[in-house]
Amino acid sequence: MIFHRTAAGSLTRRFAVASAALATFALLLTVASSWWLVSEQHATAMSIVSKKEADFHAATVSSTLHSVASRMNDVANSSILATGLVDSAGRETYLAPYLSSIRQINGVPINILFTDFAGGEISSNGLGRFNEKEMAWLKKHLETGRETAEIIESDRGPELIAVEMLSYSRTETPEGALIYKLRLKDLRPNDMAQLTWSDKAFVPSRNESMVSVPVDMPETFRHLHFQVLEPLQPASARELAPQFAIIAVIALALAGTVLVLGARLALRLTHDLRKLEVFSRSVVDGGLGTQRAATEGSTEVASVAGSINHMLDRLYEQHVQLQQERERFLQLANTIPQLAWIAGPDGKIQWYNDRWYEYTGTTPGQMKEFGWRIVHHPAMQDTVFERMRELIEQGQPFQMTFPLRGADGEFRPFFTSAAPLHDSDGRIVQWFGTNTDVSQIEKAERAVRESEERLREGLVAARMAVWDWTLANDGIRFSPNAPDIFGATWDVGTDAWSAVHPDDQMRLQRAMDKAIEERSQFNQVVRMIRPDNGNMVWIEARGKVVSDQSGKPHSVRGISIDVTVRKNAEEALRIANQRKDEFLAMLAHELRNPLAPISTAAEILKLTGPDPERLRQTSEIITRQVDHMTSLINDLLDVSRVTRGLVKVEKEPVRIVDVITGAVEQVRPLIESRRHHLNVQPVPPQACVVGDRKRLVQIVTNLLNNAAKYTGEGGEIVLLVAVDAEKVEISVRDTGIGISSSLLPHVFELFTQAERTPDRSQGGLGLGLALVRSLVELHDGVVEAYSEGTDKGSLFTVKLPRLDLEVIEPDAAPVAAPVRDSRGMHVMIVDDNVDAAHSLAVLMEAEGYRVSVEHRADKALERALAHPPQAFLLDIGLPEIDGYALARRLREAPATADALLIAVTGYGRKEDVERSQAAGFDHHLVKPATRQALVDILAHSRHDSGNIPGSGEPAAMQ
Repeated sequence: MIFHRTAAGSLTRRFAVASAALATFALLLTVASSWWLVSEQHATAMSIVSKKEADFHAATVSSTLHSVASRMNDVANSSILATGLVDSAGRETYLAPYLSSIRQINGVPINILFTDFAGGEISSNGLGRFNEKEMAWLKKHLETGRETAEIIESDRGPELIAVEMLSYSRTETPEGALIYKLRLKDLRPNDMAQLTWSDKAFVPSRNESMVSVPVDMPETFRHLHFQVLEPLQPASARELAPQFAIIAVIALALAGTVLVLGARLALRLTHDLRKLEVFSRSVVDGGLGTQRAATEGSTEVASVAGSINHMLDRLYEQHVQLQQERERFLQLANTIPQLAWIAGPDGKIQWYNDRWYEYTGTTPGQMKEFGWRIVHHPAMQDTVFERMRELIEQGQPFQMTFPLRGADGEFRPFFTSAAPLHDSDGRIVQWFGTNTDVSQIEKAERAVRESEERLREGLVAARMAVWDWTLANDGIRFSPNAPDIFGATWDVGTDAWSAVHPDDQMRLQRAMDKAIEERSQFNQVVRMIRPDNGNMVWIEARGKVVSDQSGKPHSVRGISIDVTVRKNAEEALRIANQRKDEFLAMLAHELRNPLAPISTAAEILKLTGPDPERLRQTSEIITRQVDHMTSLINDLLDVSRVTRGLVKVEKEPVRIVDVITGAVEQVRPLIESRRHHLNVQPVPPQACVVGDRKRLVQIVTNLLNNAAKYTGEGGEIVLLVAVDAEKVEISVRDTGIGISSSLLPHVFELFTQAERTPDRSQGGLGLGLALVRSLVELHDGVVEAYSEGTDKGSLFTVKLPRLDLEVIEPDAAPVAAPVRDSRGMHVMIVDDNVDAAHSLAVLMEAEGYRVSVEHRADKALERALAHPPQAFLLDIGLPEIDGYALARRLREAPATADALLIAVTGYGRKEDVERSQAAGFDHHLVKPATRQALVDILAHSRHDSGNIPGSGEPAAMQ
């Protein structure tokens, strides 16, 4: 019992009892030896524990610094910061919350500031501000573009400050920076440990021993050479060195017995301390766990065991935190959209995140070492492998873009970025890399480029400019195509007003002021004077007022469209519509003119008795007026055919002298009736062209008719032909009313006429000159008009390509076919117009023909088969069965197969003539058909049809 109480006490009491039991001298020796042994073992244990604690603290500091460097590098490379540099509107939406979420790393508070390339603040995490000295330090390194870190003294103590540059492949200088700082005090693992760096060495006190452990630093902080210093517990046994020497001398005398007994006693007394040492070694060899040292035995050993357990608890807590950080890292790596991986220093990949396996559809076994090659495109596999091998050998961060195959077998482009992790000696320990799918980005960029290109093309095609007018400073910005529309661009809105036509400025200003006041839109069409050439253009300006959050207008955005072509077209349509109305009124007048004498003549015929002279005069009136109406209608049909491109000229060598002769013969009655003097100059014999003789005669005839109509009675008309090496010029000059300067540019357009005299003696529809120009252009020529003004006459000149022939023999005069006596021939007239049919029947009977009349095709066919006529005059527009079908049936019937078929119709187009020929008609006459044309045709058999004797024109054109 006494021994048990003594064993539970201190070591001093134990040695005292032992020495009393053996011998005072032996007890002293034993106590001294035991004391020395305990001190040495205690010092050894404390040294080991202090060294481990220092190593752990150094590892903790290293882990924190690596986490800080890695996290700041991730933040600097984040697309959120890259977007924040260009998207000022979205900074408060996503950038500030993103930075505010990073306030601690491994429990260490950190201040973060995101700046632009000039050091201007963009956003921060809100934990504190950077002073002027720190911002000056940032700007200095922004100028050099160097990423670094330093220790700066502040009122909060020494602080670690570092900067990450935001640089991109499109620029050579930083576009921004990420600066951060943290207090060194927050890095210290406890109050006993000291943190030193290259510029500051810790000086211990005289009696203080320290354990120094270098901190494994990331590349950014390596030049600072951080070290962790831990104090060693004092070893009290060393202070007893002199006493130990005396005890050693005395102990020699008692070496025999005391040695054995002292050794056994020492083992007994240090049993619990050796147990503590065994536990300490198990911790060193087996790592941290939940096992702790027993706190039983002597007070000193129990105290040491308690201290060790306390340190192990702290170390275990930190180990758990590190494990949690690793789990969070893995969770982050597996949830990010990128494919992430870690490779060894030789490039063999050791770890992939889950995203990699999900995308590629591979297994860890397939991806060992260089297994990633199987998901690369075969055409690029070797190239990518060799390139990555070269970059890994260089040991520098690298970026590449190449396609990777997905689980669906489709290859998509990925942007790959990799960076090495170095140890304290600069050797590469690992490679960290990510692969980002950029297929959607590429599609979006391509879509944006195509959209912008379509927009630019649309703006150019629509002659539309986009502008943005800032109300505060009157600044205005235009789209790049604005000079093509306005002739210039302006930086200030008031300068742009100078180009607006003075008459439109007030109207446009009122519209814009109203839109600004009502926060609405405006749309105005104004005239502008181009500064580059002085031309006036019509601009449709549309704008919308843009207000800020408070509802105050701050800008006007709009477009300006060049509508000059539209306005000119509207004006041209207005003029054309006016001319059309004038032409219709004129046509009505011109058609009424011949109808009046025809109506009067008809009344005269009712009242006239058997007076041959009166009948002759009346028939001549009707004939002249019908010829006049026919001429008007033919002019209309000619213009219609020419303007629609339905007229084809039959070109052959033509002598201009024959053209002049034919035209003069046609126009001579009009010239003589107005008592004009026609001066026809001699025509050079070499004046020859390739053309359609009939149409050339029509050209000259129309020019002479125009001159005769607009020249006062007794005026002079000169017809002149000139020839040079390349062209023939036909000129018609008159002394008539002339052409005003406003009318001269439009004289060859449809429905254009000079102002008529009150008696409207000129007549006509204003179609002659338009027909002249169209026919001249069909002959590859040009026609020009000139006049010095009203009442100063006019000059028209036709220029045609000259044919290099001096003499062309005139065509032999046509030989008239023998004329048969056709009187007494049976002629059937078929027309649903009763008056037309009966009037034609009366005419034919007067010529001596036997005539039968029908108004329906079926009746006519039935009657013709019963009593076959020798000739038929058929209308085309018959009801039920038209004239074409009736003609075909007559040709099919044996009784009427050889009869003479003549179409007498109002349809006179070329396709109408061709259709009648295909149906079996021998001739095609357009109403009103002349008596002479009918008589001439009937005088010849159908086998001689085609040309009417004595006429130079086909029968169908009569």
